[in-house]
Amino acid sequence: MRRTTLVAPLLLFALYAVLMGVYFRYTAPVKVPAEYAGTVADPAMYMTKGQLESIESMRPWLRWFFFVTPPLQWLALWLLLASGTAARWREALERARLPLAIRYPVFVFCVWSVSSLAVLPLRFASYRVSYAHGVATQSVPGWLRDWAVSFLLDYATVLAALGAAQWLMSRGGGWKGKLWLLSVPFIAFYMYIQPVFISPLFTDIRPMSDERLERSILELARRADIRADRVFEAEMSSKTNAVNAEIRGLGSTLRIVVWDTALEQLDEEELLQVMAHEIGHYVKRHLEWAAAGYALWSMVLIAAVGALYERLAASRGACWGIRRPSDMTGVPLILLLVSMALFVCQPAANAISRESEKSADLYALELTGNAEAEIAFIWKTAATSLSDPHPPLLSRLYGTHPSDLERIAMALRFSEKQSGKGLPGNDRPGKDEPWEERRGG
Repeated sequence: MRRTTLVAPLLLFALYAVLMGVYFRYTAPVKVPAEYAGTVADPAMYMTKGQLESIESMRPWLRWFFFVTPPLQWLALWLLLASGTAARWREALERARLPLAIRYPVFVFCVWSVSSLAVLPLRFASYRVSYAHGVATQSVPGWLRDWAVSFLLDYATVLAALGAAQWLMSRGGGWKGKLWLLSVPFIAFYMYIQPVFISPLFTDIRPMSDERLERSILELARRADIRADRVFEAEMSSKTNAVNAEIRGLGSTLRIVVWDTALEQLDEEELLQVMAHEIGHYVKRHLEWAAAGYALWSMVLIAAVGALYERLAASRGACWGIRRPSDMTGVPLILLLVSMALFVCQPAANAISRESEKSADLYALELTGNAEAEIAFIWKTAATSLSDPHPPLLSRLYGTHPSDLERIAMALRFSEKQSGKGLPGNDRPGKDEPWEERRGG
């Protein structure tokens, strides 16, 4: 194996990491377009100077970790393949004369461990930066425990997907269509069991203790024809100060879940506004559309990545020790191609996600008619999570939600349409309350 095959990717990764660092440091200052300066969309109106400085200190690092982590994982997978390490592992397992039913899970575990451990320092550093700025609250043992659970769940998923794919490859042609047919029920099954079996592995979820507030939320849900008997409370304050609520699951596993941080930080009107947004996702059938989108995306991904993998295995397989497409030595290459495809296509998928979030925001405004509560909860969530109201372009492209600025601007337009006047900077939501108290003083 030529030295350049190993050195060139290392240098390319280092250059990419430096460029990302320069870009996010250059775009660190919190800025909003001139037309929003001095309005309720201006973070200077609802955040303290210290909070703005914390955003400028924390966010560039979190963005850098986000964009550098996938390429580092690609690098680890490439080195396993190009250095011949993957082929040597396969040969060692074959010499041990273990049955394939044991060799394959062990091999996949080794590959997945290397790719996961390679990025563990970056993930841990991201958590510590968030913790240092008061957003994350989880202890180090708690964080490591969650990481270990995620690692095992992801390993089981990867093992099942790769095992099915390479078994179908060994059976002859048409394996891509068969694999896609298997993926569709798996996607639906995962979305069905996630709120009942997966989420409780990470978070204590229990019925809401505030019965009066629960009745208010259920009444709001009934106005949208959602048949739910209980509201659940997720204990997230031991992990984060961020605020959220969710409607999870499909069919009989549908659950309305509110984070305890939202119960602590939002007043009733603001909390109902958050719930109205989540109800909007349900009414607009975003969960079902998401499931259909995942199924369509898996078809494209399997077809494109599968064709590229077969071509590379045929043309370069001998150099990497891949004897045939179904050879376990090809596992690092499959993971590399899938990860790269997901990363490259993420902006398109997230653009659809942002549109669904905008649709849910608009539904919430129409359901409650309360633009002031909408803006107030955005203020509070922005302050507790230290979110940049107008992040740099690259971050917006990879964001799953509209920026705080965009969401507040929508509420302003709704207010103007509803009452014929907006909410100027001196006519803030909750203006009868002390301003320093409203913005977290």
